Amino acid sequence: MNYFTVDILTPSKIIAKGIPAESLLIPTVRGQINVLEGHTHIVTKLAAGVLSVFGGPDYADRHFALSSGVCKILENKVVILSNTAEENTGVDVERAKLALKNAEEHLKHVENLSREDVEKYQEKAELAKIRIQIGEFIRPR
Repeated sequence: MNYFTVDILTPSKIIAKGIPAESLLIPTVRGQINVLEGHTHIVTKLAAGVLSVFGGPDYADRHFALSSGVCKILENKVVILSNTAEENTGVDVERAKLALKNAEEHLKHVENLSREDVEKYQEKAELAKIRIQIGEFIRPR
């Protein structure tokens, strides 16, 4: 079986390095892409969503909540540069629910917010929903 490797980096830390993958599902601004062996070389913008790394028969599948960023696919290496990233095994679901509630409370008073603040709270709500999704519904095998 031929594998490629995946690195997931944020501005503050290395989330994962050298993860073996048989295939990937990556959330991009143009939709989700499936990466298999021999994928064309690309650089694309990430969208907030779930990155799924499928290890095939030899390695466990892994799932990560991502915010915006950039993905580079070059030969047998995939590099994810995301503003924030968190593996499903590390998600504090209760904290994510509180973050969602806080963002939704702020968005109830949209008339008092600047356009930048509205976008910020919308992004916070979207990321909290993704974190809740992978924390509650995607269980490690």
